[in-house]
Amino acid sequence: MHRTFPDKFLAAMIAVQPMPGSPKYKGDDSKIVQGALSDLEQYRAAGVDCIVLENSFDLPYIKPPLPDTAVALMTKIARQVRADFVGPVGLQMLEAANETALKIAVAADLDFIRVEGYVFAHLGGAGLIEGCAGKLLRKRKELGGEHMDVFADVKKKHCSHALTSDLDIVDVAKQTEFFLADGLIVTGARTGEAPDVDDLTAVKQATRLPVLIGSGMTPENVAEYIPHADGFIVGSTFRRNGDFLEMLEPERLHNFVRRFRALTTK
Repeated sequence: MHRTFPDKFLAAMIAVQPMPGSPKYKGDDSKIVQGALSDLEQYRAAGVDCIVLENSFDLPYIKPPLPDTAVALMTKIARQVRADFVGPVGLQMLEAANETALKIAVAADLDFIRVEGYVFAHLGGAGLIEGCAGKLLRKRKELGGEHMDVFADVKKKHCSHALTSDLDIVDVAKQTEFFLADGLIVTGARTGEAPDVDDLTAVKQATRLPVLIGSGMTPENVAEYIPHADGFIVGSTFRRNGDFLEMLEPERLHNFVRRFRALTTK
């Protein structure tokens, strides 16, 4: 099933608690599931457009393969979120476990995945991340998931891009479009930091694809960014002190959603 996105959409991120195999895993899978569903209920009550699941708490992240038990648990969570939310639902699996995310997303009938390292190569916290576009889209076809969107980060946050220092963000965006991505994600240098407006504007002008902002949106700055993007993936600003590893605060969440709707509703 292909679920449609509003012209300007707000995608709220569920930071899933530490999964099996990660250093901070506590051993209670049911609590992890309930935590994700609690976030979902608050997001649904606030009226967000989309949901993005992410294994945010699995610090420090590792490159695939991820533990089978973690993959099975995320699949369970994704299926439950899909059953309980009518709008688009997406998934990212860190670090660069893009094929894993794709398999989970297909199994759970999700609508998109967020992909790091789609084209070229960069250095992430776990080491060298190579471009995955060719393998990923072949796997999507093999799994019958061609209805599912691939939203690809360009010059991804928390990474070194010295390997591609001769390429600016527009070069990477154009290659990402050429390699058949369905949307582009622009971020700041790290979680909680807004993207450079000039970078965002340049990417938007260089592509026909939807452009999403993947970090740093707050009630105070979102008005500046609304004209330059089609989608907004938001997580940290909904949480205590704007920390993406803290608990959701309903007041922060509703304040942002009200501000976003005031700016995007005509």
